Amino acid sequence: MFGNLDARGDILKYSAIKEASEKYSITELCKLFGVSRSGYYTFLKRKNGDRNAEDKALIKKVYEHYNGVYGYRQLQLVMLQDHKVWMNHKKVLRLMLQVIGIRSQIRRKHRCNYVSYTGNQVAKNILKRDFKADAPNKKWVTDVTQYRV
Repeated sequence: MFGNLDARGDILKYSAIKEASEKYSITELCKLFGVSRSGYYTFLKRKNGDRNAEDKALIKKVYEHYNGVYGYRQLQLVMLQDHKVWMNHKKVLRLMLQVIGIRSQIRRKHRCNYVSYTGNQVAKNILKRDFKADAPNKKWVTDVTQYRV
């Protein structure tokens, strides 16, 4: 929640300082608990709410608007173009994956690597291997060995 504060147990110290600050000076209490005054004031400032609440809401809104297809790079561009909000792509990625827990849906590219043959697609053999014509432009043929079928 507060970064390194959880690991050192300073949150408990800061909470005790806050409770005792009505009777004693903050400077003396910080010396007593072995924490810095600036750290205590930073704790008070951050305690009030989530710094990224608006950013998370905007990311969710844009993500849902595009049906979860866009990744963090595209979301960053859309937020800049449509909402005039510049946010670092690393922050967008961190909020998406670690905090909100959303990812882009991977779309498979549609490739048509095959040709399906039905009775309608195969041309009828009209020439029956008779390639000689009486006049020009009566019979047209080509070599299809270069095409993969």
